[in-house]
Amino acid sequence: MADYFPLLARAVAALSPNTREQRQALYNRARKTLVERLSDPTLQHADLKAESAALEAAIQRVEMDAVRRTAPPRPKAAYGAYAAPAGGYRDRPPLTDPRRPLRIVAGAACAALVLGIGGAAYYFWPRTLSEVRSDVRSIASQRNVAAVAEQPDDKSNYVRMRQLVYLRTNQPVGTILVDKSQTFLYVVRPNMSALRYNIGVGTECTALAGLYHVVRKEELPGNQPTPQSGDITALGARVLYLDKDSRIHGSNPSAATARPLPEGCIRLVNDDVIYLYDRTPLESRVVVSN
Repeated sequence: MADYFPLLARAVAALSPNTREQRQALYNRARKTLVERLSDPTLQHADLKAESAALEAAIQRVEMDAVRRTAPPRPKAAYGAYAAPAGGYRDRPPLTDPRRPLRIVAGAACAALVLGIGGAAYYFWPRTLSEVRSDVRSIASQRNVAAVAEQPDDKSNYVRMRQLVYLRTNQPVGTILVDKSQTFLYVVRPNMSALRYNIGVGTECTALAGLYHVVRKEELPGNQPTPQSGDITALGARVLYLDKDSRIHGSNPSAATARPLPEGCIRLVNDDVIYLYDRTPLESRVVVSN
């Protein structure tokens, strides 16, 4: 099968004038010539059909190229140049924004408001902070005095009664936590809970802090006078002795209103100390925070 494209391309290029009618006449002559040359009876019909198809494909390619070369160029889109006004811009006034004065006034008002709030905070905050610090110091001083003094057996105050509370701590279950600043004693229980007792801190244990253990337990009658003074004992009905001669003990109702006794340490009312005594085994951990 021959390649007819080069032959047809040269023939079309040599046409003058190169018009569509002239090209179609050239294509028809090429078809007639091909039929005459392939009229040999020895050739098969398939060969004639294949050569005719190759010629037609070459004709289409040549015609497309010829049309593309002879087509007139597209005119470029004309964009009109922007024409300045006849009078120019020299004598025209500058553009003005009618909302600009409003924005200036609003900005000034916002700035004044911010400055006013900042000045008020600067004026009032230090005085308020100093008052808060003074109140905190006063409360802490009163609490320390109350911690040294004996706490009365007042069951009317629910907060000061023995009760189960929420407590989050890393201490093991059964540990006794003594918070002297809050005047509470906690016994750690499972599931982030603890049994809380109200306490008073005697003069013997104002500086007590650290980790201790219950080394001895003792039951007292709760009303025997001390040999030295003849007063009602400050140790109450039960005593739990800690390391270094420190104690968790009870307090008698008659001694609750008396002056702080020198032998007092971590004090509970008798009902609470008996409850704690019966449920605290020896060698229990005691953590005291100062």
